[in-house]
Amino acid sequence: MQWLTEYPIATASSAVFYAFLALLAFAPTRALFAPLFVHPVPPHQKYLQGFDTIRGFAACLVAIGHASWATYPVFANAQSIIPFVGFAVKAVPIFAVLSGFLIYRSALSIASLQDLRAYVVRRFFRIYPVYLAAVLACLVIGQYVASEQHSGFAYFMADVFMFNVISWPGYANPPAWSLYIEVTFYAFMPLALITVGQRRMLLLAALAIAAMVLADHPSRVFVLWRYFMFGIVASELSPRIERWAPAIFAAGVIMLAVDFLGPRGDWIAMLGIGLPHQDHSTIALGVSVAMILMSLPHLPKIGATLNWLPLRIIGVISYSVYLTHFFYIRASFPVIDRFTQAGTQPVYQVLETMPRTPSWYLPLVFFPGILTWGAICFLLVERPGMRFGQYLLGRSHAPALGAIRLRAAE
Repeated sequence: MQWLTEYPIATASSAVFYAFLALLAFAPTRALFAPLFVHPVPPHQKYLQGFDTIRGFAACLVAIGHASWATYPVFANAQSIIPFVGFAVKAVPIFAVLSGFLIYRSALSIASLQDLRAYVVRRFFRIYPVYLAAVLACLVIGQYVASEQHSGFAYFMADVFMFNVISWPGYANPPAWSLYIEVTFYAFMPLALITVGQRRMLLLAALAIAAMVLADHPSRVFVLWRYFMFGIVASELSPRIERWAPAIFAAGVIMLAVDFLGPRGDWIAMLGIGLPHQDHSTIALGVSVAMILMSLPHLPKIGATLNWLPLRIIGVISYSVYLTHFFYIRASFPVIDRFTQAGTQPVYQVLETMPRTPSWYLPLVFFPGILTWGAICFLLVERPGMRFGQYLLGRSHAPALGAIRLRAAE
């Protein structure tokens, strides 16, 4: 009981999460609530079962990893039952491989300027509304503080317009760093396809991976690009490996599990290929996730299992979870006044005086509260934003469709 009263925000938030799970167990309430947590815009390509769950797994790993790191050593005991939390940074490369796979498929459908416009509008309203909500939340809680180089307002405006995409220094919300790279990839993908065509994309992506391994660099920004390339390779190979899908999937899962052992499992680096990275972004991680993704579309039973409703819902709200979890951590630990203070020595000295929670507290009480706020953000911001983007596309298509109907009537 002590731990339930120690962090009241976490207790209340996790109680809402467990209540929601209970509601999903009954058909009437499941029929009422489950439709709220589906993609509000129909997939542009064939829906791939299990991919939402993998995305949800990655978002949860980022969130629980940040919770453990930012509050260390309060949750240190949790590593006894979730040892992989020490390698939670591997989740961002997993996101990148997923994006490479899915965004490549989306860009393949661009055959006209109208298609390109639709691609841009869908991407913008998928990403920006939640991002802007997080930026405004950062402003409200005082995350934009002046430095010797820039005013607080300058930092705020740079975040509003995503100037980090063009190398503006600094951003308020820590998880946003990878989002800027992803937005750049969104712009790169159609241009690459227009330039080299689909037939050469597999070769281009493979050559890009080889070049980035040979010119390896500790920068996590640089390294993230090779994971996008792994996703493109997986997307191109997927239709060609149906016969071997079970074996490839099993090998990918085993390789991924070995990779989460940390440096002792980085067998590719042990062969002298590439550099060891402090964020544990290994080559084997890209290979293993690519193998899983390319084979999963051919394994409907595994896809259906991964598509179990609670797991699928977590995948649907994963982007909101990714961008909101730091606010929840700060609300529960006011000692982290500004996000930039997380992990610093002064904050650590205060946290060190606080009692350590039991091993079960982080995964079973504190973390589920993160999902509650991610779900709220999805319902209030992400879902309406995507629907509005779809509405704009529908309006732009209406005149053209009307003209087609008129010609048909004539």
